[in-house]
Amino acid sequence: MILGLNLASHTCAPLYMLLTGALIGSCATLLLAGTKKLKWIWMLCFLTCTTLTFWTYGQIRLPASPDPFNLALPAREARLTLEIQRVMQPGERFGKASGLARVLNAPATSRLHQGDQLYFRIKLPRSKEFRIQRGLQLQACGVITPITIADVHGKNADFAAYLNDIGVHYRFDRTGELTVLRAPARFDRFCTSMNERFQSILRLGEPPDSELANVYVAMLLGRKAELSKDQSERYRMTGTMHFFAISGLHIGVIATVIAQFLLLLRVPRSISPFIGLPLLYLYVEITGASPSAVRAFLMTAFFWASFAFQRQRSPYSALIGSAVFVLIIDPNQLWSLGFQLSYSVVLSILLFGLPLHEMLTKRCHPYRWLPEDSWTRRQRAFGWSLDKVFLLFAISFSAWLASTPLSAGLFEFIAPGAILLNMLLVNLAALVISGGVIALACASVWLPALAGFINHSAWTVISVMDRFIIWSTQVPGSILPSEGFPPALGYGALAAYFTTLLWLHHLREPLNSRYLLIPPLVILCPVVSGLLALS
Repeated sequence: MILGLNLASHTCAPLYMLLTGALIGSCATLLLAGTKKLKWIWMLCFLTCTTLTFWTYGQIRLPASPDPFNLALPAREARLTLEIQRVMQPGERFGKASGLARVLNAPATSRLHQGDQLYFRIKLPRSKEFRIQRGLQLQACGVITPITIADVHGKNADFAAYLNDIGVHYRFDRTGELTVLRAPARFDRFCTSMNERFQSILRLGEPPDSELANVYVAMLLGRKAELSKDQSERYRMTGTMHFFAISGLHIGVIATVIAQFLLLLRVPRSISPFIGLPLLYLYVEITGASPSAVRAFLMTAFFWASFAFQRQRSPYSALIGSAVFVLIIDPNQLWSLGFQLSYSVVLSILLFGLPLHEMLTKRCHPYRWLPEDSWTRRQRAFGWSLDKVFLLFAISFSAWLASTPLSAGLFEFIAPGAILLNMLLVNLAALVISGGVIALACASVWLPALAGFINHSAWTVISVMDRFIIWSTQVPGSILPSEGFPPALGYGALAAYFTTLLWLHHLREPLNSRYLLIPPLVILCPVVSGLLALS
């Protein structure tokens, strides 16, 4: 699937030829199904027809790249009709809203076409009743500026590269008076009002002159704009910015809280997904339905639904199923760094982190030679604590391995200190998220005093987290610069790492001391070589 979409983005072929090849390959795959002697021929036919199918699908669905000549033209003014698709900065604090919008109508001289996406930065009118919301259709006159390669490598390079990766090649700013053509749908208005209500609940009992409530709101609702510039910089450099993007950690913790609450109410496990998943999706929509939140929701939905349909529960199958589903809905996600990081990290945890934890528990447990029935309470408590430390290390280390090549090539730094830091912070962040969910539930049933009390406990935990992060930035070697590291080397190291892991799992080799060092060496040797070449 990935190969077919990559071919579609770089090579244009006649659709009838691709479809004919896919049809022939499908027929050959069906004819050879079940023949053990021709297994490799069956595999070749299957891969060929799948690749050709998604090559065709990619040519139909992927947005066309703009003409380089148009991108080289200077900025120009135009009146556009837009539909807001995603709000990044609501503009409540600075008077300017930003986000992504879809072009509904544009003059021919604007170089834009109907359906194109652009990044907007709109000056809001002084009326307090006006809000930029998803689904809002408006008309505005402003300046269209191409996002060029120079922008990607210049100031705000990370954000420009992100826009370029998701197929956004123009920005629209310096706008004049706005004309609202159609209000958002009722559901979008409901989500916006609930988001504002959640913010007010999470600020109940807010201490004066404190930024802890801003961090709390940013963590629970994904509003990174609430963070100060210094906070954003140190969270980014220490590899902990993922706590402020609604992602797998948030969705997993909230799904666990909902599942435990339903279990407390004696709701059968086969029915709980039908109650929990709609609630979880409502939270995703209220927080803005960012791509990372939708991806995490789909991963959870594929896994949790297995309880309802009484199927074998496999996190690996749920991960792959959600990835295929995401790419069918939006093939352009393949080039999104968030998509690449999230699936690489989770895949590394499943293929390397969990087997590493199992191996550490078997080999390093101090009481493994004693019958478990004979353990004392102290031994049980120590064994349980040690097992959790092993689990945190295995998850943090495997996640760091998968993110390091991309961080070195695209963010130009490596954070070895993130291994220990994430071990310390993951449980604290899960505690904050759980507290936030409980506070929101308490305020919803008219218990604001209890919600405020829970908020104070969450702010205490956030203060501890912030101190850990500040301390980590002062440790020598916790952050290593990698400016100039070739991204192609990073992607190559990542591909070799996952190929090695999949091959070991295919051979059913246990991750013991004999094979333990192979996957980390496969990914770290190219990274270290690249860093030495830079020095």
